[in-house]
Amino acid sequence: MIIKITLIGLLAGVIGTGAGGIISALFKKNVDRYLDFFMGLSGGIMLAVVVFDLMKESMDMMGVSYTVIFTFVGVLLTMYIKTKMDVSKEMKSGYLIFISILLHNLPEGLAIGSSFMSTEALGLTLAIVIGIHNIPEGLAMALSLVGSKMKISKVILFTVIAGIPMGIGSFLGAYFGAAFNSLIGIFLATAAGTMMYVVLEEIFPKSRSLYCIIGFLVGTVIVNCI
Repeated sequence: MIIKITLIGLLAGVIGTGAGGIISALFKKNVDRYLDFFMGLSGGIMLAVVVFDLMKESMDMMGVSYTVIFTFVGVLLTMYIKTKMDVSKEMKSGYLIFISILLHNLPEGLAIGSSFMSTEALGLTLAIVIGIHNIPEGLAMALSLVGSKMKISKVILFTVIAGIPMGIGSFLGAYFGAAFNSLIGIFLATAAGTMMYVVLEEIFPKSRSLYCIIGFLVGTVIVNCI
């Protein structure tokens, strides 16, 4: 049963973010031409996920105060990681988004695993919903990496890898149940801080234009629809 839950969680993560990477291949030739729009789109998707999903769920689980504290911890953690990254300035935003989605997918996997231990139908439904929900996040990461001149094959590989922690989280959630369930709020808030920092510090300062604003609004609508 635990192996089955782990595989379902892994597939939900890998297929979701991986699909976003594959979709980004369609935009590859036009990323330079419409870079401001695509960066706004990425930022809109990520901030919408932070506000409407991660922080909201975290607040429901452990209250406003703890959510704010651990969101700030996520910001500080990302700032520290950024200072230690030995990659070009153009590549940093893409790698930071990759790290933020890695952190984000672990608690989602925990939620899937613990839900399965409640009822199988609930866990399966949650896995499908989260898998679909991960598509725009994978797209946001992939577009940023494509804009940094990374090869599309490597971009797709990164989006697939980003989904793996969901399988790990599903295993932990199923195996340890309530013990890890109590930590989901902390993981969600920390991931929110990571994503927030990337958007405000790395994406938006590079894309100050009307096209960026349009992309931001489109990204917000996408997350709301999914």
